[in-house]
Amino acid sequence: MKKIYETNERKGRGSGKHYYHNEYRQEDDKIVKSQCHRGKNFDGNESEWVEDEKVVDSWDIDSPDMPDWLRNKL
Repeated sequence: MKKIYETNERKGRGSGKHYYHNEYRQEDDKIVKSQCHRGKNFDGNESEWVEDEKVVDSWDIDSPDMPDWLRNKL
């Protein structure tokens, strides 16, 4: 897996410390867009950072549906 592009991190809505950014990665013959999240959870005693991500879109490497700006990054 090779990271192609990463957006700037942005603060989430609502209270608390939650931040999001998108990462675009090449995985074999596909480009995958993942939404990455990190947030601070308070368990009553202390706060800890928790990170997760989910795939929100993907394209075949030769797909005409892939955004042009992303294709130019390859």
